[in-house]
Amino acid sequence: MKILDKKHLIKIIKNWAERYRVISPVKTSHNETIFDIFDENNFTLDYTKPSMPPKSLYLPQSETIFTVENGEYTPVTSGIKTLLFGIRACDMTAILQSKSFMNGEVEDIFYNSHSDNTFTVVMACAGPQNDTCFCTTTKSGPYAKKGYDLQFYDIGESFLVAIGSETGTELSNIEEFSNIDDAEALYKIQSFQQEAEQSIERIPEFTQAMDRLSNGGIRDEFWDRFGNKCIVCGGCTFVCPTCTCFNVADRPTAPGKGDRLRTWDACLYGGFTKEASGHNPRSSQGIRLKRRHEHKLLYYTDRDTHGGLCTCVGCGRCSDYCPVHIGTIEVVKAIAGE
Repeated sequence: MKILDKKHLIKIIKNWAERYRVISPVKTSHNETIFDIFDENNFTLDYTKPSMPPKSLYLPQSETIFTVENGEYTPVTSGIKTLLFGIRACDMTAILQSKSFMNGEVEDIFYNSHSDNTFTVVMACAGPQNDTCFCTTTKSGPYAKKGYDLQFYDIGESFLVAIGSETGTELSNIEEFSNIDDAEALYKIQSFQQEAEQSIERIPEFTQAMDRLSNGGIRDEFWDRFGNKCIVCGGCTFVCPTCTCFNVADRPTAPGKGDRLRTWDACLYGGFTKEASGHNPRSSQGIRLKRRHEHKLLYYTDRDTHGGLCTCVGCGRCSDYCPVHIGTIEVVKAIAGE
């Protein structure tokens, strides 16, 4: 266990930036916090969960996965060493879940070229980031239980630092990190964790909704009501840290040459499951909404959850940003109330 005075944090990050591309919370000119390339002048510790999860570092919104020349395919992979500083526990859980999903039946070398070169420093939450946080319900926070390289606990003028990997040991092998008595540190961390967990409200309807879904007790008319509200913007899928739907397209760049791209897609779009014959097995918006929420709350394996309740990690972003209020919180409460 280590301890780090806050006054040394900038120096530490600048040290890491000599070896890695550091992505950290920064303030924009509009006073919004985003995760971007570390900038000492705009770096901030005064932030909550960002609107976008860090999944684009692992699955970019658009990327070339092959180049093609005269019929020869050449894979394009990433080797950029990246350090992701300050992510929240829910997003750490989502990173683990997404990696398992992307390597389910076939190893995804493109995804792995990003994930294997990205290292994580989690900032444990002392409480809810806003009123839609429910990570304690989904067992994905407010502190990370695994997967991280380092985890910071804010205790005032300093951080207690838990080491989660050999890389974490290397990252903390700097003189500004001091050793601390493990028994003392463990007591402080356990107190932090207990207070944080108690401060985040649980949603009892969540497990009730999961039970209702598993028993097949929800009629299609229920989903049609939500489908009639949905404006098909796809926003809930894009801000979701565990949504990984993508499309693949070929782009000619010159005679005999081209790129194969994959870009984010959304299961809520009408053409996502449309077959070449013209048939669409999910022909209505209600059915598409049903399928999306079943993937989060019903259809997954134990390997996918990494200790979480399901493959929703309780970040609440879909409820934050859906313009017609069809986030997971609203859906599970409606299911439980049916």
